[in-house]
Amino acid sequence: MKKISAFSLVLFILFVSACSNRNNAVDTLKKEYPKSVKVVADQLPKNVQKELIVPEKLPFKEKNVSLDVQKNKNGEVDQTVFIYENEVGVIMYVETAYNKKTTFSREIQKLKTTKLDDGTKVIIEADTDDTKIIRWKKDELNHSISLLDSSETGNYSIKDLVRSANSMSK
Repeated sequence: MKKISAFSLVLFILFVSACSNRNNAVDTLKKEYPKSVKVVADQLPKNVQKELIVPEKLPFKEKNVSLDVQKNKNGEVDQTVFIYENEVGVIMYVETAYNKKTTFSREIQKLKTTKLDDGTKVIIEADTDDTKIIRWKKDELNHSISLLDSSETGNYSIKDLVRSANSMSK
């Protein structure tokens, strides 16, 4: 009987730990940026808060992060955008669209593609010296990462964005 109780206790602790770490990456941003991320995120409906997802790995060290929310005419959340900025003119936008009926246009389907580690197809929308954009659909949500580089270094690649996408966590 004691073995069963101890086993049940261990399972319960593991379950509670897993639930409390669910939004670890987002919670970290909320702690580090209470005014520009936490205040905005906490005002979102609970179902959207559960879907917030951000990369744990960035191609640069961010100086500032903010969260922007786009709503439709009914006041429902259509899109969230986490905006990462560094101090030399690089901005990365991490967008999630919550309209589950949205599909990629046929023009986009003609573009180059790559894949995430889990096999998810990624569309490369832009790959120039100063603009990199990737887009993919996962868990019925549309995601994109855009990197705009106005710095003089310009040494970012699509692989950097894919690395960030692979590190996306709630």
